[in-house]
Amino acid sequence: MPAICTVFVGPRPTVVTAAGELDIATAVHTEAIFTAASSGTQPDVVIDLRQVTFLDCAGARPVATAARRIREAGGSLTLLAEHPMVLKVLRLHQLTPDKVPSADDAIPTQASPTYPPVVLHCHHRCRLRSER
Repeated sequence: MPAICTVFVGPRPTVVTAAGELDIATAVHTEAIFTAASSGTQPDVVIDLRQVTFLDCAGARPVATAARRIREAGGSLTLLAEHPMVLKVLRLHQLTPDKVPSADDAIPTQASPTYPPVVLHCHHRCRLRSER
């Protein structure tokens, strides 16, 4: 499954929701999205990886880079993930999700801000396929 990133850009926070596989084939595309979301002074960013089904080291690198950039700019990052394999790879990159949902938690599948999303799809060659 190709990666799909939904970016909600509004006053605060910027919410990036990724779904599908984040790997070497999608790393260039997700790097651009995470870079744009984490730029500026004191960025307030939510990276939601709860719909990611596969994550390898190349796919985690853009998340780690964004986390470093946000920290250096004095911003805040909320990182959400729940798939055991995704959690393991994030921990290998010294990234710990802010909340690991359990069955008892009432966390929605996707936080939907009131402002319209920009949906970007990436096919297996890391090129922008479409924009809605």
